[in-house]
Amino acid sequence: MSSYLESKSYPSERQQTASLLKYFGWSGFWIQLVLTVVSALILGFAILSPGLNLNLKSGVGLLSVIGGVAVLSFSVYWFFNYVRFARQLEAPEPSIHPSRKETIQVLELGVLVNLAAMLLTLVGTEAIVGALLLKTLSVPQGAAVYRTGQLIEPLDIFVVQANVSMIVAQFVGIGIPFWLASRVEHH
Repeated sequence: MSSYLESKSYPSERQQTASLLKYFGWSGFWIQLVLTVVSALILGFAILSPGLNLNLKSGVGLLSVIGGVAVLSFSVYWFFNYVRFARQLEAPEPSIHPSRKETIQVLELGVLVNLAAMLLTLVGTEAIVGALLLKTLSVPQGAAVYRTGQLIEPLDIFVVQANVSMIVAQFVGIGIPFWLASRVEHH
């Protein structure tokens, strides 16, 4: 009788893994979704704005930022995939339970997706910050500025903020599956 009570009071390793995957899958999903949507809206507004004077509208900066948003969007979907994996682990039929190895592979792919997104976003951020530096350096010290396009504007800072938000989302996308993989391996 005591073994029955003990088995009911402590969840199995599979149930613990499912619980962790579900909780952190939803957490990562919502964090990344909000940060991705906000960043995409800011960047879309900036790209469509005729007053934006950064190198964001063409070249490496544009491709990197769009690529970063696209890969980050896939990462949002991948976090939802963790929740689906958790549901498979909770299923009463053992035949549909994914193995520990499959679970770790799914988590590792999540880390790799976010590393790719972070690389693209960092390249875009470097291009944007470089453009802002050039704008700043092109203004002579103490001189009157007649061409206001040389000044850093609030929209320029919003673009940098959008990129930083994407980097935070990618950090979450790397940290959660990395931590989950370590927990699954040790169970």
